[in-house]
Amino acid sequence: MKKLIHITRALLPLALTVTGFAQGGATAQQERPSSKGAVIKGKAPVSKDVLKVTLPKPFETKLSNGLQVIVLESHKLPTFAARLVVLKGGLSDDDKMIGVADYSASLLREGTTTRNSKQIAEAVDGLGASLGADSGLTSTTTTVNASGLVENYDKIMALFADVILHPTFPADELASLKQRNIGALGFQRSDAGFLGGEKMAQVLYGKHPGGRYSMSADQINAITTEALKAFHAAAFKPNNAIFAIVGDVKPADVVAKLEKTFAEWKAGAAAPMTIPPVAAVPATKVYLVDRPGSVQTNLMLGVPTIERNDPDYSALEMMNQVVGGGASARLFLNLREDKGYTYGAYSSSSSGKVRGMFQATAEVKTEVTKKAMDEFMFELKRIRTDLTPADEFDRARRTIVGGWARQLEFPTSLLSNLVTSKLYGFSADYWDTYPAKIAAVTPADVQRVAQKYLTLDKLAIVAVGDAEKIKADLAAFGTVEATDADGKPLGEKSNVAPGLTGFWSLMLESPQGALPIKIEFKEAAGNVAGSLDTPFGKFPITSGSLAGEDVKFKAKIEVQGNALELSAAGKLENGVAMKGEISSEMTGAMKFTGKKEK
Repeated sequence: MKKLIHITRALLPLALTVTGFAQGGATAQQERPSSKGAVIKGKAPVSKDVLKVTLPKPFETKLSNGLQVIVLESHKLPTFAARLVVLKGGLSDDDKMIGVADYSASLLREGTTTRNSKQIAEAVDGLGASLGADSGLTSTTTTVNASGLVENYDKIMALFADVILHPTFPADELASLKQRNIGALGFQRSDAGFLGGEKMAQVLYGKHPGGRYSMSADQINAITTEALKAFHAAAFKPNNAIFAIVGDVKPADVVAKLEKTFAEWKAGAAAPMTIPPVAAVPATKVYLVDRPGSVQTNLMLGVPTIERNDPDYSALEMMNQVVGGGASARLFLNLREDKGYTYGAYSSSSSGKVRGMFQATAEVKTEVTKKAMDEFMFELKRIRTDLTPADEFDRARRTIVGGWARQLEFPTSLLSNLVTSKLYGFSADYWDTYPAKIAAVTPADVQRVAQKYLTLDKLAIVAVGDAEKIKADLAAFGTVEATDADGKPLGEKSNVAPGLTGFWSLMLESPQGALPIKIEFKEAAGNVAGSLDTPFGKFPITSGSLAGEDVKFKAKIEVQGNALELSAAGKLENGVAMKGEISSEMTGAMKFTGKKEK
């Protein structure tokens, strides 16, 4: 087979163009806009001839077991990057047990029928390689990635195949992962960015699986080894997967070795991914998540947009770049450079198999929340009503195409492009013509998609901040629905007595003698949460409740490699003392007494 054109040589015209883009950006930064409407002067539009590029074409085939194979030669370095894409992900999880695909991916390299987690990690490190897997709550695929030196190709691919074909999802590794993730829940609910993102997903997707953002402690605890094995058995079929590789390899060698590596992997029936339609978005409303005492407000404004293969994709990319795609875009120049309300204001546009969203965001000082919202609304209206001036438009186009050209230097980006083409059925020249597609977008196209998708009567406005200080200001932009960090409407009475939350010092009568422990009780969704601090380590409280003065909670701990679930039942005394019993299968019942720390 003829040697394919070297990637960097094929991209030479674009490399020259990128230099022009960078210079255009530097020139643009020298002139700042006035408060509203002024534009930045840049260079003249780039010739469309300069934007033409011919990328190396991959070799494609199928193995005898039905596995699709894509090979792209790149002999610049003696390395390779490989990816297996299984055409099923978290979006297919049943509502009764979400997270199965995500946990399956996380645990793939934590144990096989012939290697434990430590042995896999040592083998990967010893080869100077990388090996990992990924899915997600809203993903339509599960991916396994490997990379390293070509001289170690056979050994790396043996590990790669082992975790794909023979994972055991060890119970102890699953328990450890659950413990870590449950322990992180409290931190998540204290992070303004997380709270805002979660609320935006709930608003724009409702009960659709595309709106899944995180898991609760109960959902995490529901995951079982049996469920992970069942997902793997049903989804991991060679005829339901794509293998792509980029690097210093030859297609004939790759195919011959894959036939041997995956010889035992047999084709089978795999249920196709079904994606339900997303419900319509409600009328404009402000969703306020209260963080008492916060000195800033996290603002997020979002609207639903398109799927990845929509014809409007390129025009939306350009619209996003003009509005908030970087430090030279309108939101940044307005809210930061001109007004000084924030360290940065940006927008983003996402799309996939499920309808995506356009979102504009900034973290602003509490006292300028309303002024910042005024500027957000000004920019969203302006992109709808006014054609983008030619010099500003050209600068946005330079930024997009220049960034695309630069990312082609990375094997993982090339892999992603190959897989994207296959997943969405793009034409063979899709990436060759990508710069030309961007160049073909006009200011009129941008205005058209802005008017079509930036429907300001269906705008979801999410604000995370001190409700007492900003609620009245936000009411100017729509009806305000205010909740606490756990989603409870403000003013709703908690199920947790105020005297329970805080730190407690307890003494436990264990079989080995008196054992001091400390407990922090928090409130989560109106119930008990927190952590248990013992001489053996700090562990999360996984569930709990309070009825009158009766308190109950459970915690999972690990002692010398043994995972234990502790169940506690006790009574509060005047909100400052507590006594009761803690029990487990190993220890039986143990009494405790203690006091609340001041």
